[in-house]
Amino acid sequence: MRYWLRRQMPGFLPPEGRWRHLGEPYHGDEVVVLDCETSVFDKRKGELLSVAAVVVKGQEILLSQALDLTVNSNAKTDENAVRVHYLRREDRSAGVSAAEAVEKVLDFVGNRPICGFYIEYDRAILNRYIKRLYNFKLPNRFIEVSEIYVSQKRRYIPEVQLDLTFEGLAKDLQVPVIERHTAIGDVISTALMYIKLTQFER
Repeated sequence: MRYWLRRQMPGFLPPEGRWRHLGEPYHGDEVVVLDCETSVFDKRKGELLSVAAVVVKGQEILLSQALDLTVNSNAKTDENAVRVHYLRREDRSAGVSAAEAVEKVLDFVGNRPICGFYIEYDRAILNRYIKRLYNFKLPNRFIEVSEIYVSQKRRYIPEVQLDLTFEGLAKDLQVPVIERHTAIGDVISTALMYIKLTQFER
């Protein structure tokens, strides 16, 4: 039903050909946790520098199957961004092309739900590349970890003041912050947050 509704929206571009399966309903129990690092902190202009993803199945993170890619990009990188993710131009020289990274992400994710912290940013970055390369946008269901967190907290204490930073959620959920602002480190910490939150719901 959700996919049918999306298809009725103006401007919706369904995946075709090789990527047609991305638009099919997902009936499994896996979620892909994903994170991107970019040249500037602007979803309209940021160039993809690295992307990582892991699969969460139940209460398990399938680390042996993790995706962790650096993009060989000549994009001018904002100084503030470099201070955060440390991806200088020379650090990216051995990476894959942006087109190859996007292709690998699509193959990895499939039609599974995509989860993250401020996932709308990652969604916008990837969609910009996917639209340019394949003329569609990700049709997957997206899950925002901080929204689950807020919903659970305010269910019991509606007026509670919440620290919605990445570090704030990690501290409250007693999750380790692993290699902060590396794509792979952030997805592992986010995956642990997601497991804690969904375990609490159950």
